[in-house]
Amino acid sequence: MPLGFVTGATGFVGRHLIDVLKEDGWDIIAGVRDIAHAEKLLGNDVKFALMRLRDPSTIASAIPNDVDCVFHVAADTSTWSKEAEQQYLANVDGTSALLQVVLDKQVKRMVHVSSIVAYGEHKETITDDTPRLGATSWVGYIHTKSYAERKVKEAVDRGLDAVIVNPTDIVGRYDNQNWIRMIKMIEDGTLPAVPPGNGNFANGRAVAEGILAAYKKGKTGQNYILGGPYSSFHEFLSMAAEKLGKPAPPKPKSALMLKTAASILGLVSKVTGRRPQITPEEAYFACQSYTVNYDKAIKELGYRDVPLSQSMDEAIAYMREQQS
Repeated sequence: MPLGFVTGATGFVGRHLIDVLKEDGWDIIAGVRDIAHAEKLLGNDVKFALMRLRDPSTIASAIPNDVDCVFHVAADTSTWSKEAEQQYLANVDGTSALLQVVLDKQVKRMVHVSSIVAYGEHKETITDDTPRLGATSWVGYIHTKSYAERKVKEAVDRGLDAVIVNPTDIVGRYDNQNWIRMIKMIEDGTLPAVPPGNGNFANGRAVAEGILAAYKKGKTGQNYILGGPYSSFHEFLSMAAEKLGKPAPPKPKSALMLKTAASILGLVSKVTGRRPQITPEEAYFACQSYTVNYDKAIKELGYRDVPLSQSMDEAIAYMREQQS
């Protein structure tokens, strides 16, 4: 059986990937920060190794020899500038250290899970070959994911067999802190406002299948966008409200109003030291507007395009499981 090493195994995408790898017959080692917590989530048929991206010394000891693929899913997704330093340590320095270990131990292949944000802002539809402008962004998550992707490309130039996938917004089972937060607010009637942006909503399970397909079929050094149906955030939340039997959400707030409020709260936060209710980075993402073309992943990887309604049903069903 092939041996896979997975970072970020206890996260949203990581848990789906563990399911997919198990079903495909892999032996799995998960690099985690808390083994007891990971065992509860992933079961005892996964091996665990203590590893922290912010502590490069733990990476070499966690990854054994003879690994068929390192699936690098872990990332610091913080959207608050106060946490920028630790985010850089994890996303850029941690990825760089991981790449060196992968090269040193002659791991057969690596799949790096980047993000659509690495492409930066574009008015036209984003494709796999669109220039990546994320490095110029003021948002920490965006530029650190972009820098990390550059590190992978540099390692490919040094002989690493690596493939990069760029998921868009993701919805589905195992979501504990992403879009499910807004779905819960719809259910509780506590949603403060509807953001004015839009997204392309991929299915969590389909993204994990795409990651494994990238290992099997992806071309070295290539990017594959793992996307999903386009929807405005208002349409997304309206669908959630309908499925939950709740009133339709109000019209979206203007981008200017949302960004202004976040800027004011950000200034107050610098005085208090406390995280603001909405950060400027969160306002940025709430106002994002982009479209993607992911035909390449469909054609070359057999990537599965899942209706948003199905992904929403999976997210809500998981939410109900957690509430019971």
